[in-house]
Amino acid sequence: MSTNYLRGSTDGFIGRRTSFQRYLVCALEGYFPVLVRTGENSLAVIFRSGATHVGISGTLSTSISENGGISWSDPIAVTPRWNDDRNPALGVNRRGELIAAFWRAGAQAYPMAEDGSGRHYQPAKGKELEVAATYITRSGDAGAHWSTPQLYRSELINLASPYGRIVAEADGTLLMNLYGSLRGAPDGSPDITVLCRSRDDGQTWGDESVIAEGYNETALLPLADGTLLAACRSTSGLIALTRSNDGGGRSWTEPKAVTRIGEHPADLTLLQSGRVLLSYGRRIRPYGAGLLYLGKTGTGADYSREVLLAGDGILNQDLGYPSTVQLADGHIVTVLYYACGSAMSQHFGGWGDVSCQAIHYHEADLAL
Repeated sequence: MSTNYLRGSTDGFIGRRTSFQRYLVCALEGYFPVLVRTGENSLAVIFRSGATHVGISGTLSTSISENGGISWSDPIAVTPRWNDDRNPALGVNRRGELIAAFWRAGAQAYPMAEDGSGRHYQPAKGKELEVAATYITRSGDAGAHWSTPQLYRSELINLASPYGRIVAEADGTLLMNLYGSLRGAPDGSPDITVLCRSRDDGQTWGDESVIAEGYNETALLPLADGTLLAACRSTSGLIALTRSNDGGGRSWTEPKAVTRIGEHPADLTLLQSGRVLLSYGRRIRPYGAGLLYLGKTGTGADYSREVLLAGDGILNQDLGYPSTVQLADGHIVTVLYYACGSAMSQHFGGWGDVSCQAIHYHEADLAL
């Protein structure tokens, strides 16, 4: 008599539960936040406002904190409403100016309905893809006022959407991620993620190079040795790491998966200890955000050091997009959004089902 066995494996969790301080950035809005440090203890964040996840009335707003992310200013509109301005990127140049980029979906994805009922969202296709809809704007007063957005036409891709934190190399060159479809490729081709550069503090952009095909939203991080690290979201919905060691981001290693499907998109932070921290959204239960320690060279994830930073999303995948910075005093701040409620919206009604929240902790809290 023979017996057949079916064998598999599953993830287990062995650890300790702890709690972190949270502060409200904004209620009833706050999708897709990107956080930057503007001083030793000051922060600025950009996020979507004025509509839900998708909607023609949407725009982008910024909020400012002068006390390390404990209290935040009222949202300040970056652009007028009714263009579905979305998918922001945000950075700081060497003059201390904020640089923001975004995709104007209203220019590509809102054809007029034939029945006269107005403009409704519809994914761009055909000639609509070729319409330039990437805009860049600047603020010299910490986000209180913004310049007239300037149109940028990508050299390599259609439907060029920015993503994440705009970072600076040692010589001041600004680096920004754009993703979309390769110009001239047939419909249905894989996403492509590219690196875009500015050598004049964000006034003009170009000199694009390909990071990877089959990937979209990509976090960037320059390391002290000149290496450039990228954490890319795959079309299947996981995060893969790739590196460029040529000093210019022209050639990249083969991306290596570091998260599960449903754990995306990514943010990369260089901590004061020299360690690289990967923040990512969790669109699998428990819903929220996670952290992985990538070591001092960002060469690979240590899965024994995985951290569930937030897991209180209310049974919906419309959440996450964590963005993380470390303050001069060592505090780490991660912002993320919830679109359908969290534990904080249950206990504090003013937080709302839709909110952007700031989580505060120290590196020691992560037991790295």
